[in-house]
Amino acid sequence: MATFRTIKESGDFVTVHKAFVFDNKLSAKAKGILLYFLSRPDNWQIYTSEVVKHMNDGQKSINSGIQELIKSKYVHRIQKRTDNGVFNGYEYLVYEKPTEMPFSANGLSANGKTENRKGQTTNNNSTNNDLTNNKNTNNVTDETSKLFQYISNNLEIIQNPLKAQQLEEAIKDFKDNKLEIVTVATDYCKENNKGINYLIKVLENWNKDGVNTKEKAISKVKPRNNKEDDYLAKKKQELLGG
Repeated sequence: MATFRTIKESGDFVTVHKAFVFDNKLSAKAKGILLYFLSRPDNWQIYTSEVVKHMNDGQKSINSGIQELIKSKYVHRIQKRTDNGVFNGYEYLVYEKPTEMPFSANGLSANGKTENRKGQTTNNNSTNNDLTNNKNTNNVTDETSKLFQYISNNLEIIQNPLKAQQLEEAIKDFKDNKLEIVTVATDYCKENNKGINYLIKVLENWNKDGVNTKEKAISKVKPRNNKEDDYLAKKKQELLGG
């Protein structure tokens, strides 16, 4: 039988409970995703689009791995709603061991806090950068909440959990000016009687095309109208003998 020797470095490490490593109910993919989650700082927001960037698995594969972790109770996904009941994305709770999550009416566990939640990660060289990058977590959440509210008011109330997750990830992919960009896209969909599916596609395409300002977003929805206006103006001029 072959012998595997482990070569370890000091530094850049994480400390996690090893129980999930030997859980034969989990696939290797799910274990890898869970380890990635546990390596992140506390209160780090989970977006599957972000996880995909650090693995060579596709989006569908990552989603199925997360569903496996949810089914095995390593991850709990909780719907968030605004004060008036509008869907406002998800909160993910990650655990080192399978954990039941009894929630009271206020969304917390029976004793008012989550027990055995994602263990503290130790990363002596890179954690500081991660924590610094997550200082804006509340701002990101507030922006997403405002946009979900705006979309619900102008297009349709988002009830499908899968569509809500896709929309949340599409919004999150815009690093700057997301409020202005998504508002332009929403207004465009409203003017053209398009729904959530179309909006998600628009946002995904704009992100690929490098749309990062309100002006670029507006230019995406106006060119066709401008060309049609120029064509009509030219024809009108010809008809008038100009």
